[in-house]
Amino acid sequence: MIRSHLMPGVSLLLLLACSACAPAGERVAPVAPAASPAAKPEAVPAQARPTDRGLPALPEASGSAHPGGRYAVLPEPARQVLAQLKCNVEGASKVQVFSIPAQDGQQDFMVTDRSGPRFRYWMRSFSGRGGTTGYLVQLQGCPATTTGMRAYIAQGAAPLQDVTASLLAQAELPGAAAMAAYQGKGAGDLFAFIGQLDKVPVLRWVAEADPEQPLAADARSFDDGNAIHGGFLRWNQDHFEVARTVPAGLWPCDGSPLLPCKGDPFVTGR
Repeated sequence: MIRSHLMPGVSLLLLLACSACAPAGERVAPVAPAASPAAKPEAVPAQARPTDRGLPALPEASGSAHPGGRYAVLPEPARQVLAQLKCNVEGASKVQVFSIPAQDGQQDFMVTDRSGPRFRYWMRSFSGRGGTTGYLVQLQGCPATTTGMRAYIAQGAAPLQDVTASLLAQAELPGAAAMAAYQGKGAGDLFAFIGQLDKVPVLRWVAEADPEQPLAADARSFDDGNAIHGGFLRWNQDHFEVARTVPAGLWPCDGSPLLPCKGDPFVTGR
């Protein structure tokens, strides 16, 4: 960062003014936002929220990779959301786009500028009733950077509402001590598995065990100890919700890793 040689009083005023400009989840420095009265996340525009913890992110190794889709022009709703989040997409040409049938004949999309760990942005939209749309977004230097994955709700032309913090409060993810214990036995980090998002409005938070040393059965292990369950994040009509279990219709299986057809107590009715 380039440091300007301003008078101390002027410099402080400029820094305080700048700290109020950051969108939700964007990392800013060096001055933390001033304390403000508590408010429900659903009622606060994205631009007004301070930096805070995000939802588990896309896996670092594979990033936004997802098989299929096509290369096409960035959908205009995605462009508008990215603009609100200060992500520069000027000059964007062809990006990876999934078009996904949604409720009431609408179309959802999942987009990324490039597959793999060097993506700049990733987004999945969720059409809802009453003109509501949900968005899951992860930005990685465009130039904004979100903290993990973030969830937003849009009501018509109103500013985005950041609901990430309220979802985290409900999620009951494994704590730091639990994850450290799993990792001590060879497991990896918790991440957002998006392998089903082109079929169902659900993602899963998981961590993979070392294939050479499966974990002992416990309240979170599944697939014969090869994976750790963090929970599901689901779009339900007009809002996001977290769940420990989902019905089989919302989580198709194919017998592959992380999508077992047997040995998954968190998918009911299978």
